[in-house]
Amino acid sequence: MPVQRFRITPTSKSALFRAKRWFYLTFYSNVSTEVREENRKIWVDLAGKIVEEINRRNAADKPARLTINYEKGPRGEFKPFSATVELMEIKTLETFTIYTSKEEEKKRLKTELEELIKKAKELGISIEELKANPEKYL
Repeated sequence: MPVQRFRITPTSKSALFRAKRWFYLTFYSNVSTEVREENRKIWVDLAGKIVEEINRRNAADKPARLTINYEKGPRGEFKPFSATVELMEIKTLETFTIYTSKEEEKKRLKTELEELIKKAKELGISIEELKANPEKYL
């Protein structure tokens, strides 16, 4: 039984769009008119079921991968058996910045220091006090 497994996409809507393009290229453009209409009806039914399940889970905007198990008939008929939707979650593991020069890093540190000094003044903290007792503010 053939399986069409698509790449992970940013949203499940885009996963379905990718599958739609695959379907129309594979089972719609190179078959007779009679088979074409039959295949289209089967595709619309399958896509409707996929959309219904995705919407039921409020997952239209979540990353996803779609896999379709199907069979191809002798005249090019599309016979899907199942569709599997893998919903994904993207989360940041770590964030870091790489500077291309020491000058860029110095500029960033200077800007951060100016912002910290401004915030310290707003909170009534003197820089001398902070230097003398850093543990007090940690």
